[in-house]
Amino acid sequence: MDPLLLEPYYVSPVWGGPRIAQARGIAWTNEDNHGESFDVSAHPSTMGIVKNGPYAGQTLAQALLEHHGELLGAVPDDAPLQITSMDAAETLSVQVHPHEAYAQAAEGDHGKVESWYILAAEPGATLIGGCTTRDTQALRNAAADDSIGHRYGERIAVQEGDFVLIPEGTMHALGRGIFAVEVGSLGNTTYRICDWGRGRQLHVDKAFDVLKAANKPSVRHFGAYRDGLPACEHLGVDAGFFKSYVVDIDGQRGFSCDGRYAVITCVGGTACVTTPDGSVELGLTASCLVPACARTYAISGTCRVLRSVRTPEES
Repeated sequence: MDPLLLEPYYVSPVWGGPRIAQARGIAWTNEDNHGESFDVSAHPSTMGIVKNGPYAGQTLAQALLEHHGELLGAVPDDAPLQITSMDAAETLSVQVHPHEAYAQAAEGDHGKVESWYILAAEPGATLIGGCTTRDTQALRNAAADDSIGHRYGERIAVQEGDFVLIPEGTMHALGRGIFAVEVGSLGNTTYRICDWGRGRQLHVDKAFDVLKAANKPSVRHFGAYRDGLPACEHLGVDAGFFKSYVVDIDGQRGFSCDGRYAVITCVGGTACVTTPDGSVELGLTASCLVPACARTYAISGTCRVLRSVRTPEES
């Protein structure tokens, strides 16, 4: 089977900028900014539609329901990892995501671990990752007047090529001027605890049910992509049940599926992803799902990609 392409599910959030639309050559306005794009998602709220192959026109969830083993392979999940592109013209709300057990009990959803690969960052750009205090009452008081981000958000400077892992329960917000690709787990439950005065609904009680004030993100630095970098592969993030690798290609490199799917996301240059049955081309921010039944695949071009994989259950 060919690598699967999906129709992105676009959102135009209040904080969205134009860089996704510019990268993809689509129209944008301040109102329809396409500032967030769910590029691989089987979540009911952000569902992708298969664009090619034998399941073209089906929702990804429908295709998985009927062909789980063929597409995802030997994994217990009912959906693949989620890939989202985000252009933050303004800082996102300060958020917390729940762990699996809480999300299942409270929302009927999966928990959410996420990671951000930084495509570009304006000079001085920062994100919030963690709290500057472990005093829960102080945090609650600041959440009550929408000042928790200003007063207790841990600011982390980032630049192109950084890969940031945000564990569940960590207070976080993508900052103004950051263009990023998010690699995350299956859920889509977000609890806002600060919205910078924009007036959207907050979810303070549930957020504090799952907030771990001691949590901090981990950051790995890979440097900016440029043509002609030597071919290499490095572990970008390790969330336990999934890993994402940063792969620089100058020519072609082959991979084994090892009985499970992979998601390939282009974060520099142009990539061609080929299975024994066909190939697809990926421009900047585009992703494809390599089905487990392909057994092998190759990535070619002069490019940088993220290769995100579900790890074996025993690991």
